[in-house]
Amino acid sequence: MLVFGHLGFTAGIFSLIEEKLGYRIDYRIVFIGALLPDMIDKPLGMIILPFHNGRIFAHTLLFALILLFLSLKKSEFSLLSIAVLLHLAEDEMWLEPQTLLYPLYGMFPERELGTFPEYVARMINEYTHLSSTLFFEIAGIAILILFILRKKGRL
Repeated sequence: MLVFGHLGFTAGIFSLIEEKLGYRIDYRIVFIGALLPDMIDKPLGMIILPFHNGRIFAHTLLFALILLFLSLKKSEFSLLSIAVLLHLAEDEMWLEPQTLLYPLYGMFPERELGTFPEYVARMINEYTHLSSTLFFEIAGIAILILFILRKKGRL
């Protein structure tokens, strides 16, 4: 899943939680959490460190648990940690237990992503051809549109 998929599905889930619990949610924190694992891991694992893997430290349960622990000091971290956990679920991280359960299985696996420019080219290809990625991005955009209309009181 890419940007709009993560933003849309995460906002949709939090919107349902907000509606059911009557709890006011700061969506700025939710949107940051929805993208935080990729904002950290893509540059770190594909450009800075030699992992050739865009799913490293911030795609682990350990990272989410650290954020949850920080929420004991500052409550905003609870929203952030839940949004990060949703990101991990949306990325189906249970299929990559070596990453998800780091450091239990040792270091992160190296992935066949190529260089960062090759990765970007592949993502552009995913957006321009029929694929599951394109489907989830379109669905994410639709959910975001409904979310915005609902927040403005038009739905």
